[in-house]
Amino acid sequence: MLKKSGYLLASAALLLMSHNALALSLSVSGHDDGFGVEASQSIAPTLRAGVGYFTSDDSGRDADLYSGSLMFAPYLPIVDLAVGGRYQYQDTHYGDGGGLGLGGSAFVGTPIPLTSVGAYGFYTPDGLSHGDIEKSYNYGAQARVNLFSQTYVYGGYQYYRTKFDDRGKKTLDSGPTLGVSIGF
Repeated sequence: MLKKSGYLLASAALLLMSHNALALSLSVSGHDDGFGVEASQSIAPTLRAGVGYFTSDDSGRDADLYSGSLMFAPYLPIVDLAVGGRYQYQDTHYGDGGGLGLGGSAFVGTPIPLTSVGAYGFYTPDGLSHGDIEKSYNYGAQARVNLFSQTYVYGGYQYYRTKFDDRGKKTLDSGPTLGVSIGF
């Protein structure tokens, strides 16, 4: 009996590890004035943790944005949905600080094979920010084309805007972007 329990426990552990081993993804995106990298990992069947870095001089001044996120991504047959929180620290010419943003993404398939379209957005309100940041938001729209399992290229539009305590509202980045995401 103990031997069977050991095999069952070992099998369950291997199944869980194989699920997590296949759930790592790396993403790189960019445009003329900036680029970003992001890594995310499934930590449970419907929960993903991620870290990211984005830099831009689109506003004429350097802006470096560092982030960490925890997203709930339930399995839904029609839409690829993720909702959760993201802490982002901004190091910019206009000020430094960060905050907890709330938001997510939604993507749906199209009649074009292997192609989906969607949008994402995060909003950090005044009550969840610190430093020189009063509030911030970023959003974007994308079209994705799957190349093969867990790997796709994407193109779209993104927009980062922050309201600083003493400098007012500043657009840190806006415009078209291209990228690739590779899953392992």
